[in-house]
This record gives sequence, structure tokens and C-alpha cells, in this order.
Amino acid sequence: MIYENIKKILWDMQISFDEIEHEESKTCDDSKRLRSEAWLEWIWSKNIVFHCKWNFYLVTTLWDKDIKARNFKGEFGSKDIRFASADEISQVLGNDAKIWSIPPFGFSNSEIPVFVDEEIFASEYFMFNPAISTKTIRVKTSDLMKVYENMQNKVKLFKVGEEEFSVREV
Repeated sequence: MIYENIKKILWDMQISFDEIEHEESKTCDDSKRLRSEAWLEWIWSKNIVFHCKWNFYLVTTLWDKDIKARNFKGEFGSKDIRFASADEISQVLGNDAKIWSIPPFGFSNSEIPVFVDEEIFASEYFMFNPAISTKTIRVKTSDLMKVYENMQNKVKLFKVGEEEFSVREV
């Protein structure tokens, strides 16, 4: 259902996208190997669901970037942050959302806040698994921003520097 919803969002917004099928990717090493093929060399996403004080948050960043949960303690209201479990991810985003193929949008939960790494938009394209670990969708980052600007979810951009962490509204 998430996969179909993602495609509907893109079609309704008249956003062109590329889609390929590939072998399953369940690890960063799998993703790295797949990226070396064809147009998969563009920017890949890493989508993480955090749990903090009975709330969930989706964080989207680059596949190879380490995300330190402590950076978000001010935004989430606590330093007691953990990764959501597989069951929690399915409950919060939908049954077809699984670890290793969490999408950056297209889920039915309009309440979960979304945090997006600003660095993503420095590249021309962005790629993600649409809740199916054997598919990848590629969109222009300018079009991805249009999707975020039109989401019901509260969307914020974050920036991580050597000594700084900042967040701003989309």
C-alpha cells in the first residue's frame, strides 16, 4: 500500500521518477554494492524511526551518514531516544514498512514528524526504497522538496556540522 501511495503522490504532483527492481538490500554493504550499478550511484537514503517519550519521529538522511540520536534531544524533548522496533515501525508507518526499506514519505501516518537532512538537497537526485527492499525510486531533489512542502506531516530540515546541529521548518 505504501508503494502504491508513493507512486500516486508522485503522479498527482506530476513528478517524474525512475524505478528499478534489484536484488534485496538488507545491509549497508548490500546497498553499497547495488549503488555501484547503473544509475544507482546517486544519493541513497537512510530512513530511521526513533522512539522518544511515547512518540515516534522519522529521520531521513544519506545512506552513509551516522545519525546521533542525542542531536535530536532538544527537538524530541528528551535524551532518552531509541530506535523503533520492527513491530513499532509497522504499527506507526504501516504493515508494509520494514527495517531496510522505510520510505521517506507515502505512509498513512500524518502525525509522525519528519526530519530531513539538508545535505540531501545538495545532489541532483535522491533514491529510496518505497517500502519494498527490491525496488528503488529515484526523484530529483527539487521534486522531493515539493513533496515535503505538501505533506500533512510536520517536516523540518536539519543540518549537522562538526560542532553544530540546527533544525528549521520547511
